[in-house]
Amino acid sequence: MKGLTGLLAAFILLLSACGITKDIQEIVEDRYQLEDVVESSVDSSDVSKVYSAEEDIPSVASYLQEQIKPNEVSELKDGKQILVYDDYIVTLEDRNDDSTTVEVATVGFVRDNYRPSFFDGLLAYYILDEILDVDDWGKKQKNRCLNATGNCYEGYGSTGGSYKGPTTIPSFRGSSRGGGPGTGK
Repeated sequence: MKGLTGLLAAFILLLSACGITKDIQEIVEDRYQLEDVVESSVDSSDVSKVYSAEEDIPSVASYLQEQIKPNEVSELKDGKQILVYDDYIVTLEDRNDDSTTVEVATVGFVRDNYRPSFFDGLLAYYILDEILDVDDWGKKQKNRCLNATGNCYEGYGSTGGSYKGPTTIPSFRGSSRGGGPGTGK
């Protein structure tokens, strides 16, 4: 039996070394029922996949954390909890019937579509700045949401499948300084 346990451990280590490991999206996909896919208003390759779990938030959060340790975990507040992974942000929302909406969004989807106030009390903006790789994301995205035609995303429970997103492209990247060739900067 001891030899079998050692062999199994070696096999798992070999799979990990070969890069044959699952990410959190695959873990969620294997366990929960897909309900909807919400596409980014900026980049169609950035999506938020929405799943249904017939468990409460603490059970889902515990299971996901056992499978892959998140980089950040928010407190459970107002029926929501956030788990942050390298490439995904997982939002758990209570459905008031002992079930949970499990939303797995790419970092790009969150950066370009979410209303910053969605994260109030869950994640500090300086943490989001780091995760989303945007200086002062909260302020920039808030202004974009206010000035954009269309609404910013507020999680599947609020915005749902009707989300079409702001029609303006975010200016998070590059310089906002004016000028061109020959101008002093």
